[in-house]
Amino acid sequence: MKQRICFGLHPLSLPRLAVIAFCLWTGHTHAQLGNRTVVKFNLSGIIIKSYTAQYERVLAPNSTITVSASYSPNAPLPFKQALLDQYGDNQDARRAIETTLFTKRIATLEYRFYPAGHAPHGWYIAPFVRYANMDVSNDYTYRSQDGRLHQAHLEAGFNAGGAGVLLGYQFLLGKRLGLDLWLLGPFYGTNVKAVFNGTDPYWQTLTNSDITRMKSDIDNTKLPLYSVQSSFKLPLITANLDGPYYGVRAFGLALAYSF
Repeated sequence: MKQRICFGLHPLSLPRLAVIAFCLWTGHTHAQLGNRTVVKFNLSGIIIKSYTAQYERVLAPNSTITVSASYSPNAPLPFKQALLDQYGDNQDARRAIETTLFTKRIATLEYRFYPAGHAPHGWYIAPFVRYANMDVSNDYTYRSQDGRLHQAHLEAGFNAGGAGVLLGYQFLLGKRLGLDLWLLGPFYGTNVKAVFNGTDPYWQTLTNSDITRMKSDIDNTKLPLYSVQSSFKLPLITANLDGPYYGVRAFGLALAYSF
C-alpha cells in the first residue's frame, strides 16, 4: 500500500509569515534611510548678510521634504562690486548702488528627489515654492540746473511668491555631519508692484525743467522685465516698480547635521 506524503502550510502559519515579512521589509527600509532628519545652516550666505536655516525630513529612500527660512537684515545689492565696476563712472548711479539696502524674509518649501535612492545623500532635483517679504531703501540723487545736489531717500515694501527647480548635491562627512551644495535653482513668480516713496528737502528750488528731467530719468531706469513710472507731488516723489518676481538660487553651501 502506497503512502502519500504531503508538504504544506498550516493555515494559521500564513499570518505569521506575513508579519515576519513585514518586519524584515521595514527593518530593511529603515536601514536604507539611516538618519531621517537633517538640519542645516547656509554658510555661503553669511558673506552677503543672508542667514538661512533648513529642515529636511526623509520620506522614502528617494525622496525628502524640506522647509527653509531666510532673513537678510539691511543687506547690500547682490554683486554690488560688479555693478560698481560697470556703472561707477556715473556718480548718481554709484550713489544709488552704494545706498541700496534690502531687508528680506523668505520661506521656501521643496520636495527633493534623489535618483540613486540614498536620501538624504547624493544628487537631487528639487521643485520648490517660495514666499518673500521685502523692504527696500535707496537714495535717489539728482543735480539740478543751479548745481545743487538733490537727494531723496526712497523706501518700499512688497510681497511676492514664486516657483522653480533646484539642482544640488548633498554628501555626508560621517555619521552626523554633511554638506549640502545648492548648484542652480532658477525661479519665476507673481507680479511685483512696489511703490517707492521719498521726499526732497530742497524741492522748492526745483524748476519745471528740473522736474521734467527728473521724471524722465526715473522713468527710463533700465531693469530687465520691469517697468518704472514716477509721479511728483512735491515734496513727495513716488516711483512705481512693476514686474515679475524672479531670480536664481545658486552656489549655496550649507553645513548639515543629521539624526
